Amino acid sequence: MITNDGHRAGRRWCILQTTAAKTLPLMAALRGEGIDAWTPSRTVKRDAPGNRRRLALGQRKVMVEVTVPILPCWVFAPERDMDDLWRLADQPEGRHPRFSVFTGARGAALVRDTAVAGLRQAEADALAAITAERAAETRAAAQRARAERLGTLRARRAALRRETKALAGGQEVTVDGMPALDGLVGKVVEGRGTSAVIHFGGALTMTIEAWRVRPNPVRTEAALTGTAA
Repeated sequence: MITNDGHRAGRRWCILQTTAAKTLPLMAALRGEGIDAWTPSRTVKRDAPGNRRRLALGQRKVMVEVTVPILPCWVFAPERDMDDLWRLADQPEGRHPRFSVFTGARGAALVRDTAVAGLRQAEADALAAITAERAAETRAAAQRARAERLGTLRARRAALRRETKALAGGQEVTVDGMPALDGLVGKVVEGRGTSAVIHFGGALTMTIEAWRVRPNPVRTEAALTGTAA
């Protein structure tokens, strides 16, 4: 979109006609020639190739963004470039798509900048719409990722809770993942496979999931040292 309002004020545009498929390529080619051509465009989302197969496999559908002209077949170019436009229009298709200069009774038809203000607004509205859509998709993707992470954590926690350990009565142990018990050494009162009743001294006796319990590393190290000696 043309954005220099001060430079644009009061200018007139000539109208170029081409095929619908060549509308955006013509604008790009003319800009490559140094001509400030413009046609309003918008970005839309379409099914990506292979979506039918993805859906058949139970996978998520993939969308791609495509830029399309709002006014197919028509491109606007500044009146000051009229001589170059006549010259380029007479050339065979090569460096640029074929186009013709739209004419009226007095030669090239010209429109003032105010006449295309509605098209510029349509382009701005389309940009705002796709920006909002992208933001919504980003939020949805973040929510899906969080749900997947939570699902993975739940599955891991469930697997850990099914873990069994042979814990003998009187065995000294410590507990992982429970800050309130950090640094405490307890004694197994009863091993129950997936859990154990552990006494930490005084009135503190708790049932702890087996996956959190590990042998007291200090006592284990001392036992190994004694064996080695």
